[in-house]
Amino acid sequence: MVSHCDLLIRGGYLVDPGSNRLGRFDVSIEGGRVVQVGPELSVDGAREVFEARGRLVLPGLVDTHVHLTPPERAVGHKMLARAGVTCCLDCGGTLEEYLEGMAREGAGISAAVINRLDPGVTISGPDASRQELSDYLESSLDAGALGLKLLGGHLPLSPDATTAAIEVANRAGAYAAFHCGSTRNGSNLLGFQDALEFTGGNRIHICHVTAYCRGLTLGSPVEESMAALKELSARPHIVSESHMAPYNGTGASLENGVPRSHVTRTCLKMGGYDPTCEGLLAAVREGHTLVQKNTASDVVYLEPEDGVRYLEEKNFETTVSFSVNRRSTAFLLATEKNEKGGFIVTALSTDGGGIPRNFLLSHGLSLVRFEALTLLEMAHKCCLAPARMLGLKNKGHLGVGADADLVVADFRSHEAVLTVAAGRIIMVNGLVVGRGGTVVTTERGKKALARRGISATVVDLSRSLFYTAA
Repeated sequence: MVSHCDLLIRGGYLVDPGSNRLGRFDVSIEGGRVVQVGPELSVDGAREVFEARGRLVLPGLVDTHVHLTPPERAVGHKMLARAGVTCCLDCGGTLEEYLEGMAREGAGISAAVINRLDPGVTISGPDASRQELSDYLESSLDAGALGLKLLGGHLPLSPDATTAAIEVANRAGAYAAFHCGSTRNGSNLLGFQDALEFTGGNRIHICHVTAYCRGLTLGSPVEESMAALKELSARPHIVSESHMAPYNGTGASLENGVPRSHVTRTCLKMGGYDPTCEGLLAAVREGHTLVQKNTASDVVYLEPEDGVRYLEEKNFETTVSFSVNRRSTAFLLATEKNEKGGFIVTALSTDGGGIPRNFLLSHGLSLVRFEALTLLEMAHKCCLAPARMLGLKNKGHLGVGADADLVVADFRSHEAVLTVAAGRIIMVNGLVVGRGGTVVTTERGKKALARRGISATVVDLSRSLFYTAA
């Protein structure tokens, strides 16, 4: 019998990858933790009851690749809450940008933040020295960031600086995620293979494997996917994620009349357009490129002429998308297993947040409906494995004592109907009611966040999957 619980989730079909438990169970929540799981728990003493009969109950989704920075992408907090995400890894900006956005748009979710290596902005240039990279990492960790993001595909560093950044992060026991690419090769299969060479026996999080399998090297996205899977299978110490979005997301900002992001340049060339201001405008006008615009609670794609006007109005300081990701590669990378029966790509992600593709839940459940994944496998890739990547031992499952992060989902519509984070309802039936948020940090960053009055969850990365995968 349950007494004095804050919230009782009643009658749902529980999917818990931590215990391999499937079936109709109630979940009782008190003080931000799961306190009991069982059939037909008593409602006596429950301050609030949510009837989940006919719905799925899963751990809160953990998305290890989102973009909530710079601050104009902070509307992504609400977008994630509506999509059932309760914890994420912000992979595009800096901790300061994240905190600014969270203060304004926070929806109650937790996030780890890795500070970007941006040549000419956060570091001196593509050939930044090992000492400069180390100094930047040290100040990032002291402030509360979890580590570094290498944006090689967009903003490449030299091979030497890239290697040094990975080594510096590993030596400090920090997190490091890599959008593969350098001044040697870009965001393609060759850039991906370079990333593995630069990493060697160190640890790295390879971002969105999908992005390197677009047919730019071998001519076949499927052949490139199989090659990438073979490479990752041979390196079980490396964690990775893939997403299932047909559209990418990349910056439209210009530098000397040319898109600053090398990914934007490549996508324009793929469509037969010049990688220039004029080429970008033509690509938008003719529907090859979609322009994103923020609303009060969402991000939408604009019609071509509206997109041209908005680009010019924003002086190109916005995000654009290209339909460059193939369905075949998305399927292979999400589902392929190694000879031991484990998934080759560690987790599913979205590369979403403030980019309109937050369908970790909906596309994950589509794979279940297609019988490519079981419910438990889907929850493993969307909840448990990504939580372990970040060292979050109390997230990604719904065992007694776990953080009370969960999502109630409609299996027919594949939509979240309730999102609970830290025991509090942050979204119900599409209405986001959560506020603020929590930063996932190391023991080293805890004091700086506490001085600023920011809620923090401390992780020990030495015990995370990032540092223990083998």
